[in-house]
Amino acid sequence: MDTNRVEQKNSAGNQAFPFKVAAVDLDGTLLCPDKTVSVANQRAIQRLRDHGCQIVMASGRRHEDILPYYHQLGLTAPVISCDGIVIKMPLTEEIFLEKTLHESLAHSLIETGREHKVSIYYYHGESVFYAHENEYTLGYQACTRSRKPIRNEYIHELKGNRAQKLVFCEHPSRIAEIKAHLTDRFKDHAQVIETEPGYLEFMPLATSKFTGLQALMSKLDFHTDQALAFGDNWNDVEILGGVGFGVAMTVSSEAAKKAAKAVSPAGDASESFARAVDLVFERFHSVAEPQLAVARR
Repeated sequence: MDTNRVEQKNSAGNQAFPFKVAAVDLDGTLLCPDKTVSVANQRAIQRLRDHGCQIVMASGRRHEDILPYYHQLGLTAPVISCDGIVIKMPLTEEIFLEKTLHESLAHSLIETGREHKVSIYYYHGESVFYAHENEYTLGYQACTRSRKPIRNEYIHELKGNRAQKLVFCEHPSRIAEIKAHLTDRFKDHAQVIETEPGYLEFMPLATSKFTGLQALMSKLDFHTDQALAFGDNWNDVEILGGVGFGVAMTVSSEAAKKAAKAVSPAGDASESFARAVDLVFERFHSVAEPQLAVARR
């Protein structure tokens, strides 16, 4: 893919905004540290929409945990959730994509987790279940903002049915041991990712926010060169590097900054996304916007 094509068209004198879709991460990107959307970030979202850019929320959160922000901002595009496992249209509940782990694989992982005596988060098509409560399951719930996890000691009885992904939650030293033991065993059947210390995730192969965006862009009859992406963490690396122009937030992982085409300038963390959008318009849309400029003051 020629990732410079959009920039070349702009430098040739085409003043029209070249992007049709903006894939926007939530935590660490659109959301402030207190998990709200700042006024500046709300205006930045509207600015993109005013220039014909559809806003696609692309998050590691479950679909249901994205919806409050989706409705707050009055969005209309499909949502990419669970790091690309699900693409769903909130207004009609139409499912564009839902990947799952093979049933026998998911069941084997559940049994393996029980053998290692770890608590398991089970992302099911209908809800989230967890086997046992400890400080790591509580921490996982806090960082993912999952609203309705259901405690169920008998998740093994689900037999791996509709498992979108599984997460082992335990002390970081134990997770490191388990990861070393299980990666080779399952690497040909699932992605094995230590997302944070204490959390080991098993996801379907060839699944990411970017693969989800590719599938969605194809349905919309757009090319990924026509997409923007905004993110900050490990699960944004592929999408930041794969779209026409990706911007990492001011405070981002080094991997995210390296993958992105640009990094949001320094400033208030709650407005990092707004500064990133300003950067995009400075680079790709030189037409004066006096009314928008007044609105942002």
